[in-house]
Amino acid sequence: MEMRPTFILSIVVAVVATALLIYLTPLRHVALVPASMHEMDPKEFHEDFKANPDDYLLVDVRSPSIYTSAHAEGAINIPIENLYDDKDSLPRSGKKIALICTTGRLAAIGYGYLESQGFTNLIHIEGGMVNWVVEGLPVEGKNVELAASTTMPDEHQ
Repeated sequence: MEMRPTFILSIVVAVVATALLIYLTPLRHVALVPASMHEMDPKEFHEDFKANPDDYLLVDVRSPSIYTSAHAEGAINIPIENLYDDKDSLPRSGKKIALICTTGRLAAIGYGYLESQGFTNLIHIEGGMVNWVVEGLPVEGKNVELAASTTMPDEHQ
């Protein structure tokens, strides 16, 4: 069967037009596969972190003043605004990087950023420090008692 040059040309035009439609329009930003986050309950994470501390790096992405006030026991502080500069010092394999903040939203942003930079060893602590404190997990810092009283969720909301 002989293919006519016009048929081949129409296929090439269709492929090029489709590529241009995808890459030159906002369609390139549409995720065909929804993003998913590896979430972990604070209590479940803490048990594994306590049993295997060398397997994890717990990163609190809040500001230094909030971190100093009260943070999860064993966490280090890398403020969200420093992730861009500090990402190259984070492990890409071996250790899992667990991200935590106050409610989980800021850590989710950090998770998305690091994931876009090729990190596949990420964990998001569900509910952040609010859930951490509610579950009675250990907290360090200057204002541990204050953190326990102010991060408790309001039952009337």
